[in-house]
Amino acid sequence: MASNSRTRGASSSSSSPPAKRQKIAAVAPFAATFPRRSLLSSSRWVNLPEDIWVHQILNPFLDLKVLSTVGRCNTFFHEYWQYVLKQNVIRVPEGCSTMNQAMDMAVIFSERNDCTSENPIKILVGEGKHVSVGVDVDSFFGILMHVSCSNITIVGKGKDKTTILGGLWVNGVQNVKFEQLTLTNPDGNGLCLGATNVDLLKCVVKECGKMGMGVLTGATVTATQCEFVENGMHGLLCNGANTKVRLNDCQMHHNGEYGLFAVSHAVVDLHGTKTDIHSNKRHGIAAHTRGKVNIHLPSQHNTTHDNVGEDRRQWGASIANMNADGTFTHVEAGEDGDY
Repeated sequence: MASNSRTRGASSSSSSPPAKRQKIAAVAPFAATFPRRSLLSSSRWVNLPEDIWVHQILNPFLDLKVLSTVGRCNTFFHEYWQYVLKQNVIRVPEGCSTMNQAMDMAVIFSERNDCTSENPIKILVGEGKHVSVGVDVDSFFGILMHVSCSNITIVGKGKDKTTILGGLWVNGVQNVKFEQLTLTNPDGNGLCLGATNVDLLKCVVKECGKMGMGVLTGATVTATQCEFVENGMHGLLCNGANTKVRLNDCQMHHNGEYGLFAVSHAVVDLHGTKTDIHSNKRHGIAAHTRGKVNIHLPSQHNTTHDNVGEDRRQWGASIANMNADGTFTHVEAGEDGDY
């Protein structure tokens, strides 16, 4: 009987449901004060401080593409992925190793976040040279990487520290900004803009095989303290009705043809006493076919000088020094002729 009792006891014990697993307390979401996180070891959960999680585990081993993938199958990483998304910041090369990966990730951020001009996606590009691999836009623009979402700011560490190698194409998206970087494309055009609005701050576009920057088909651009230098053709081409460009303290020099070229009803406004257009291999400022260049500087300001051709050259167009009240004090006569 004792044996049967023991048997029944064992049987009863084996058939009873297993003890419920204790739930791990939910961790607070990633917030401004990053909490300690738990790491599952072979025997227990271990609390780790923020610095170890972020700088020793997450950043070195999980780029944004991997994190977006593992976030689908793990609660903790899903929580961290949601936190990263809300920051609206993509780092190159830490978060994405290349500019192309960063642009692909920016599209995902754009789809999942409420991005505005006040709360844009930020791509922070580190020091060094970063290659952008483009696609063939067409025979005129050539091979360019497409900036494919609105409300995006691409920021370098400084024009002498961060360089993007390859041309960029911005078309049909709005509120795009470039800050503190250099762009060069020895095989073609540098920055081509169409049907968009773009701001540039403290950028350099140089040593491009063709144009430095082309502003086309109704784009609106403001460039401040930028340089367009040593490009194979024009430093800056502005072309098309409703194309409007404002240049504040910008420089255009040592380009293969014109420093600044406004054509086909494009309007360019030059501001700032540091404006300097010189040493271009053809003309300094050129305007054609009702292009208009308004120079908001006194006529005695040395705006354009020492170019191989003419400092100001126009054909059926206008180059004028403007007064504060909108009147002009100096206008070159529009002429027809070869350019």
